[in-house]
Amino acid sequence: MADIEVSRSHSLGADAGRAAVENVAQDLQSDLSLDYEWRGDTLHFEGSGAEGRIVVTETEVHARIDLSFFLRPMRTRIRSEATRYLDDHLG
Repeated sequence: MADIEVSRSHSLGADAGRAAVENVAQDLQSDLSLDYEWRGDTLHFEGSGAEGRIVVTETEVHARIDLSFFLRPMRTRIRSEATRYLDDHLG
């Protein structure tokens, strides 16, 4: 079970939804030094203390984030930030 799960509906379609998630990943890469790669419609990411994936469908984005032991106490704040990022990028 993931430490954080966030789902958001969208009306962008698969391609535009994937582009929006790509923008999220680029922001996280520059801000937090996360590495990421796409495998089909799933973005896999990994960084210092966190790893996970974001699945993009025609109508939904679902993020699962696993946190290191040291970041788990910040779970609520990280969940809030993940939710904000998705809301901002998915419109």
